[in-house]
Amino acid sequence: MRVLLLLPLVALAAGGCSLTRPEEEPAYVKATAVENRVDRIEHQNEALLDLQRQVESLQAEVRRLRGDLEEAQHEARTAKEQQRDLYADVDRRLTALDARVGAAPVAVPGTGSAPPPAVGDREAYQAALDRLKGKDYPGAEKALNDFMAGYPQSALVDNAQYWLGETYYVEKRYAEAVTAFGRVVQDHPDSRKVPDALLKLGYSQYELKRYREAREVLARVAQKFGDSPAASEAKDRLKRMDAEHH
Repeated sequence: MRVLLLLPLVALAAGGCSLTRPEEEPAYVKATAVENRVDRIEHQNEALLDLQRQVESLQAEVRRLRGDLEEAQHEARTAKEQQRDLYADVDRRLTALDARVGAAPVAVPGTGSAPPPAVGDREAYQAALDRLKGKDYPGAEKALNDFMAGYPQSALVDNAQYWLGETYYVEKRYAEAVTAFGRVVQDHPDSRKVPDALLKLGYSQYELKRYREAREVLARVAQKFGDSPAASEAKDRLKRMDAEHH
């Protein structure tokens, strides 16, 4: 009898449970809350990962810009040093030449016209050098060209041709410098200026980024002119090119 009396109660309890909706079940609610929380965490993680990627991209860009800046600073320092060395080299060569100008041979008379006085070519030559010393490069260029046109038989023509090349080189007109220094070597093969002309010819080729031609010329100077200052400078530039992988 007791069992029979309990059956309706059990059935009623079961019927009451069946009336509760699934989404209202505590376990379901808890599972849904956990799932929502996991979704939020995943979204946050994705946002953090995206932010991290952006930070890494910005860091890479900063490193690239820093590298570009350091390279630009290095190039600026190198250019400044080259310019300083160039002016010092020109001054040194001009100073060394001063002592020899007074002893330069007189002009050789040409045919068909009377030659200018011997002192004339030396004075014209010295005037052109004075313009170069004073860094009046356009004036020096004109004076040197005028000298070579007016005194074609002068023993100083090879020197004038060399200094014309130096004028172009100082002005960074490297293609014209190549031509000018090349004429010293071609037209005056026995001149004392040939080693220096070849050296600066190699330098000009280097500035034009014609590295193979520059190497050939500088190697020729180093091999042919022994322990001369030009050979020493050529060897130094070749070592520099090795370090630069040119």
